Amino acid sequence: MFIGIKSCEKYNDNYAVEVEYIDLFSTRIYPDGKGGQLGDRGHINNIKILEVKEDKVIIADELEKGEYEYSLDTERRNDIAVQHTAEHLFSGIALKDYNLNNVGFRMGEEVSTIDLDSDTISDEMVKELSDKVNEAISKGAKVLGTTVMKHEIETVSGLRKKISPKITDEYIRLVKIEGYDLCACAGFHVGDIKDLKVFKILSNERIKGKYTRFTFIAGERALKDYEKKSEIIKSLNHKFSCRDNEVLEKFENYQKEHEELKKSYNYLLQKYALILKEDILKNAVEINSHKIVFYHGDKELINELKKVFAEEKITFAGFYEDSVLIASEDINCSALIKEIIKADNSVKGGGGAKQGNIKGNISEEIIIKSFQNIL
Repeated sequence: MFIGIKSCEKYNDNYAVEVEYIDLFSTRIYPDGKGGQLGDRGHINNIKILEVKEDKVIIADELEKGEYEYSLDTERRNDIAVQHTAEHLFSGIALKDYNLNNVGFRMGEEVSTIDLDSDTISDEMVKELSDKVNEAISKGAKVLGTTVMKHEIETVSGLRKKISPKITDEYIRLVKIEGYDLCACAGFHVGDIKDLKVFKILSNERIKGKYTRFTFIAGERALKDYEKKSEIIKSLNHKFSCRDNEVLEKFENYQKEHEELKKSYNYLLQKYALILKEDILKNAVEINSHKIVFYHGDKELINELKKVFAEEKITFAGFYEDSVLIASEDINCSALIKEIIKADNSVKGGGGAKQGNIKGNISEEIIIKSFQNIL
């Protein structure tokens, strides 16, 4: 296929070209976002198409005016057709069987979403919807496209959605899934819903206080997701030495054991912090009857030591990785940190009156000097 480049201009780090189709029957490059659908990708003269807008195509390199060969990613088109038809089928069944309206659709590179106009959709209803869509796919139904003139649209019965008054096109394309849906749409669709293979709802959640958003995938996307989840289950089977139906029970037992170990660990951490306190106090620095102590170690232990020294009203500086936690019930931590940053502007930090953090490598000597300055 050949396409004409009428102009080429710099567009951020790429180039925007205005195109014209040489052949009346050439495949038009579909724009991103039209009807909630993803746009085409491919190449013009072996230069990658990055984005498609209504009036220009964004490409990766510069092209001079002229005629060039172009190609579109048909695998991507097929995937888009599957996801888009799945949206029509799901929306048609939601309206026909549950009187729920599609009030929002967004197609993504990995998943797509549909918003239905209810926030009281039960888990049982979600499963029913999914089952009904997959049952319809297994039976199959033709997906037909027809074109009507805009002034004739009022005579068409069974439309799922009214035509927006913003649409000024003289001709309107209708997409019909026999027995399930009829909707105006200019996007890609499969020839029969059997081509969807499988439909999978990944999640559903309440949004905007009155809608439910469904995240879904269909076709190869769904099959790959099942394969991926199957591999994860196999891996869990191996790790837990169990069958598929025992994985959840094994995991719940593991969680309980983990929680018990965590409680024991926290208890030991608290005890260890109390023991360490005496050794740390031996090296406390006292200035004008105020004390500051230092410890270099693990962040979790430092958090426990912070609590221990808070009871003593002693300023504590805990060093971990490239950070310092400063906590005190005795002096203003925010003022101390500001003084430290003034002394060494290579570090950053902030916090409140009782606790703050320093990011960067700072010496105990600078902290002591800053501590002395604010007293």
